[in-house]
Parts: sequence; structure tokens; C-alpha cells
Amino acid sequence: MAQEFWDEEIRDDRDLARKQILRWSVVFVLLFLFVLFAFWWAGSAIHFGASRVNESTPATYRVFGTVRSAATGQPVPWAEIGDDPSGRPPHYRASADRHGAYELMTIAEPHQLRISAFGFKPATRRVGRVWYLWMPRGEELLDILLEPE
Repeated sequence: MAQEFWDEEIRDDRDLARKQILRWSVVFVLLFLFVLFAFWWAGSAIHFGASRVNESTPATYRVFGTVRSAATGQPVPWAEIGDDPSGRPPHYRASADRHGAYELMTIAEPHQLRISAFGFKPATRRVGRVWYLWMPRGEELLDILLEPE
């Protein structure tokens, strides 16, 4: 009788130990994956910062939308959209199509875009995200209204 009690206790202890080992293994794997993600994210931020220093930043941030007239609401065809030349290089540019739709691939950090079209006053708009919000790509919808001259 006493032998059965101790055998049962040993079995219970082994089951409990297996469950604890499984729980701690899952916690360890999740913690390990989180640390890997943190290293990847930090490395991406450092790589981006280094590319800004030597002015070789690849265009990984998509800005898209439509350019319209503020007076009529009609699309402005062939408008020019680009990084503000007074900002840090590299500078990327794009043109709107005949319906005023555009898509510009640029850098992810906050900066100014300059928008111009024949017969309209040039405009600037701020785009981008601070370094801890991009992963390292992103996109932003930016509809633009231009004032006629």
C-alpha cells in the first residue's frame, strides 16, 4: 500500500516536471524570437542611418495619391512630385498621369515633398515617419490640392 502511494507521487512529479519543461521551453522560444526581432529592427535602423550619411538611401517608402485643383477639384495632369531639393539627398521624383494620379518611391524618414504643375502655385507637403515607426518599408496616401496662379 505504501509502495503504491510513492509510485503515484513519482508519476505525478514526472507529469508536473514535463509540463513545466514544456512551458519554459515555449517561453524561451518566444523570448528568443523577440530578441531576434529586436536585433533585426535595430540593425535596419542602423543601416538606414548609415545610408543617410553616405547619401545612398534606397527608395523603400511609397507615397501615392491624386493631385487636384483646389479651385475646381479637377485632377491636375502631369504634375511633378519630388523630394524638396533643399533637403538632404538622395532626391526622388515622379510625375502624375493624365488623371492626376501619382506614385513616388522615396525614403522613409520625415521630409518635404515639392509639388508643381503648369498654371498652379508650387506646394510642399511633409511625408515619412520617424525611424521607430517604419519596418523599414511603408506607404502613405497623400492627396494634394494645388492653388491656381
